[in-house]
Amino acid sequence: MARTVQVIYDALVAEKELLSNLSGLQPNPESSQTFLQDLTSTSKVAVWRLFLYVVAFANHVIEVLFDRHAAEVTALKYTLITGTIRWYQQKALEFQYGDALTWNGAQYIYTPVDASAQIVKRAAVFASGGITRVKVAKLDTDGMTPIPLTSAENVSFTSYMAAIAFAGVNIIVISTTADDITINATIYYDPLVMTPTGELIGSAGVFPARDAINSYISNLPFNGIFNKTELVDALQLAQGVIDPVLGDLTARYGANPFAAVGDNYTAFAGHMTIYSSTPLSGTLTYIEAQNL
Repeated sequence: MARTVQVIYDALVAEKELLSNLSGLQPNPESSQTFLQDLTSTSKVAVWRLFLYVVAFANHVIEVLFDRHAAEVTALKYTLITGTIRWYQQKALEFQYGDALTWNGAQYIYTPVDASAQIVKRAAVFASGGITRVKVAKLDTDGMTPIPLTSAENVSFTSYMAAIAFAGVNIIVISTTADDITINATIYYDPLVMTPTGELIGSAGVFPARDAINSYISNLPFNGIFNKTELVDALQLAQGVIDPVLGDLTARYGANPFAAVGDNYTAFAGHMTIYSSTPLSGTLTYIEAQNL
């Protein structure tokens, strides 16, 4: 950050004080506003004090210019075409369904930018084996639940990614229904606050264990990692739950067969949901905790 003229002047005076051959030059305590008075002074130090002011002012101007240059470079770096994973992710979110691209001499852009046409609300990009995979989803009418692009939207988005991609980059777009997951667990509960069906005694219709599981899944970042330990932690915070013990967990994407879930699971679609044929109401077993 650029220093003021006064700060630079004081630094020059301090440096002068370190030079014994300049000890005869003694500046009067003053501010930069009084420097012009020295133009008509007959003092032997007036001229060099003026020289210091000129040098200080010139340095101040240079530092201000450097600050402006640094700000311009900082702003420019966010507009550079880098071709990184994050760049592809950002470009995926900028897709405008139904709008044509414009070539600006360096890259394809949308003119004008129309946020209402930007249907992609979730995006994740990763590369392996020479292939860049782009997972995307839009949001359901509730504004929260990820859902896949329609067939027409998928075709348009795929063409868009091909247009903006770096030459030679092989892109595969993934936008599909949520992975199905089944969760079996035994919930040791506090009978003082919870019924044998997992419902809170004082709040009809509230099932803390089910809510904790659904909340954990819905709050996972897009293409985030489902972790068994984190799920247990979430269950332990649920009201009335004393000890959650996970049983079998399985998952699948599309029409593939279910497979056991290890400690971690990343959804092929980037998001997951409880399998509708095995709702939590039938896969959670409640046992009254003893010796509370």
